[in-house]
Amino acid sequence: MDREVHRMASLRRDNSLWRRGDDVFSRSSSRFQDEEDDEEALRWAALERLPTYDRVRRGILALDEDGEKVEVDVGRLGARESRALIERLVRAADDDHEQFLLKLKERMDRVGIDYPTIEVRYENLQVDAEVHVGDRGLPTLINSVTNTIESIGNALHILPNRKQPMTVLHDVSGIIKPRRMTLLLGPPGSGKTTLLRALAGKLDKDLKVSGAVTYNGHGMNEFIPQRTAAYISQHDLHIGEMTVRETLAFSARCQGVGTRYEMLTELSRREKAANIKPDHDIDVYMKASAMGGQESSIVTDYILKILGLEVCADTVVGNDMLRGISGGQRKRVTTAFTDSHGSMSKEEKNKELIEELSTPPPGSADIHFPTQYSRSFFTQCLACLWKQKLSYWRNPSYTAVRFLFTIVIALMFGTMFWGLGSKTKKQQDLFNAMGSMYAAVLYIGIQNSGTVQPVVVVERTVFYRERAAGMYSAFPYAFGQVAIEFPYIFVQTLIYGVLVYSMIGFEWTVAKFLWYLFFMYFTLLYFTFYGMMAVGLTPNESVAAIISSAFYNIWNLFSGYLIPRTKLPVWWRWYSWVCPVAWTLYGLVASQFGDIQVKLDDGNQTVAQFITEYFGFRHDFLWVVAIMHVVWAMAFAFLFSFAIMKFNFQKR
Repeated sequence: MDREVHRMASLRRDNSLWRRGDDVFSRSSSRFQDEEDDEEALRWAALERLPTYDRVRRGILALDEDGEKVEVDVGRLGARESRALIERLVRAADDDHEQFLLKLKERMDRVGIDYPTIEVRYENLQVDAEVHVGDRGLPTLINSVTNTIESIGNALHILPNRKQPMTVLHDVSGIIKPRRMTLLLGPPGSGKTTLLRALAGKLDKDLKVSGAVTYNGHGMNEFIPQRTAAYISQHDLHIGEMTVRETLAFSARCQGVGTRYEMLTELSRREKAANIKPDHDIDVYMKASAMGGQESSIVTDYILKILGLEVCADTVVGNDMLRGISGGQRKRVTTAFTDSHGSMSKEEKNKELIEELSTPPPGSADIHFPTQYSRSFFTQCLACLWKQKLSYWRNPSYTAVRFLFTIVIALMFGTMFWGLGSKTKKQQDLFNAMGSMYAAVLYIGIQNSGTVQPVVVVERTVFYRERAAGMYSAFPYAFGQVAIEFPYIFVQTLIYGVLVYSMIGFEWTVAKFLWYLFFMYFTLLYFTFYGMMAVGLTPNESVAAIISSAFYNIWNLFSGYLIPRTKLPVWWRWYSWVCPVAWTLYGLVASQFGDIQVKLDDGNQTVAQFITEYFGFRHDFLWVVAIMHVVWAMAFAFLFSFAIMKFNFQKR
């Protein structure tokens, strides 16, 4: 009995020791936590003492789940830190996204800041169209030609208008309230697309519209609708060579951060005045999302997360020729809470609507912007150039085949006209040498024009969608398309020029070789830009190819090789001066043979005299010829930009 009592007492002492040990560890852990909290509080206090400009650029971030919290520059968050933060904020897109949004709203509510809202109202909206009915409405060749002739006659008021009026929307009224998702249902042909396009300000100009559409009480003519609303087509149009992440990053880069920075500055100022300490992860997210010009955007990672696109974020989008993401990649959307007013009869009601339309709109967002586009012109140009660079680098087969054919064609012409450039004793020798250089340059130029057209056709379709979304204007897009060709054509010129020049056997002097490269480089440029311009001026690749081929034949006829300029009829001689290929032949021949004072065997003229008198090519005119090459290249580039800006061949 005593032994057992002694053992129980011993157990109680042991348990007491363990309890005391637990208390020691508990106090130690608590003390350690208190020290961490104190250190974190000191960091936050240091942040609060910074000027507002610096304070909105700094935050406190845990680098991992259990890691130490450190002060970071939110404008320089790396990809790993950004994704780790999003993972903590939104672990599951379906469940945590709502909680995340509520945290954002709670932070704003605590200091009395409301997110800008927009209310859209449409009252007595009616859209009418004039269309051909019956067999005349079918898309046949005869109808197309007949309709074109009839439209010209209608414009000249010499033919009657045979189109019939048709009402697409009739006396439609409604309100789209802020923070709600509105579902539009209707059978095919009921006018759903027309209504959406009317609300987005994207109706065709040939439609007759009556009624009113207002955003926060402002009519469509009082602001730029593209900065406030976007109509998303049912067609998925993207650059296939870009990854999902790059596509979203490009969109974010073009659209900027809007008013988030100003709102964040005011939020930080009010929190400091009220001595409110926000959640660190929410604070870093909001600050990072308000910083522009980042290569790795936290907003991009957030969108990838909530749409369930993380698994394919670094996979190319793909197209008909490039395998990419699956067509079944679903896009997840998140909606706010919606209100319900209960069931009402038709007379009681889309009545309530009439009463509500007579009250002032509650929207609070400022919808007045100076331009349709969020970013500066310079930023748009850089973004479009970045996209074009990715498009080329991600399509190695296009670049490889383009350079491969350049080498093949150079070797073919080099072996075909081997050594002809060094023979200048007779007039026929000069004709042969001229023919070799003319054919070699003309062939590769036409190839460049033809190969660039399918690429521009595809990317032009994407441009129409992105311009309509207010991402960038026409000129930055054209700038990217044009600028990316300069380095590629330079490499192409070096490859082709060295092979052809050496194999045909032209004179190896520095001046003549550089002149040859110069004229060839700008010839390839203006042929390439001409191919782009033909696409910009026509509705599709087929029409562009037909028009291009017609002008190639005309240029060839007036180039000065088949018929020298001096032998042309006077009434056609003017066209040889506005034919770009004629200037190419002028530059190539004058730079190679225009200074040779050796007398020909079959005449009393020197080579230079024969070139000048028979063809009208003067060696002392080379600088003017060089300037004309630059002018033609820039002219076709400008016309491409102008065509892209003025014409819209987007399929409705």
